[in-house]
Amino acid sequence: MKKRCKVIGLAAFAAYVVFRLLVCVKYTILTGSMMPTIQIEESVYVLKPLYGWRLYCFWSKSPDSFHRIHGIRDIVPGDIIVFNLPYIGYNIETIAFNPELEYCKRVLGTPGDRIGAVDGHCWNDRFLKPVGVVEEQEKLRWMFDVFFRMTDSYEVIPYTDSGWNVKNWGPLIVPAKGLTMALDGFTRELYRKVIEYETGTPLDESLTEYTFQGNYYFAVGDNAMSSFDSRYWGFIPEDFIIGIVGGKRFR
Repeated sequence: MKKRCKVIGLAAFAAYVVFRLLVCVKYTILTGSMMPTIQIEESVYVLKPLYGWRLYCFWSKSPDSFHRIHGIRDIVPGDIIVFNLPYIGYNIETIAFNPELEYCKRVLGTPGDRIGAVDGHCWNDRFLKPVGVVEEQEKLRWMFDVFFRMTDSYEVIPYTDSGWNVKNWGPLIVPAKGLTMALDGFTRELYRKVIEYETGTPLDESLTEYTFQGNYYFAVGDNAMSSFDSRYWGFIPEDFIIGIVGGKRFR
């Protein structure tokens, strides 16, 4: 009897592991950055067959060891995704794979998209529908600027004299594999982290153009006034994405 119970227990554990690897993974959201779509402590489910399976060596969770088996479809604007945070600690000046933290946000821009925000409302010129929760973006539009300055959440990337702020920023183009970008004083700062991540060296200030080696995404929280997202720390490398959340694409 004990042997039989042990076999059943091992089989159940194996089935659980296979289910998590191949079918579905549950994540519990601990912040309010995706409210009202996702409440604090609500669980969401990443459906692996949608975007595909991210395989890596269990003893080395470096992005260099990742391999993606593509699933049913690509990520599109409006999808909610779970991904590994693209920086470690408080160092948002450098893209780095963080295996300890997963974030959940809504995709605004996919590789090659031209995106931005006007009066708090996000836009994507390849996508006709509003992206995110319009009511929350409208709240952002009418909130006094002094509130964001008091909470150090007024300025957004690339933190230069661009005139961009949390309500009005862009246009910017999301890096895409094979896309060549002309570099000037502004775009050099906007894409500095991506270039240094891909090359592994400090950016050559004399560089006048750069061809991206990988695909990236830009994701924001539905709680437009209170979400620490791509507006502040930038682009998400494709390999950092765990998958698409099922059942919550649009409101």
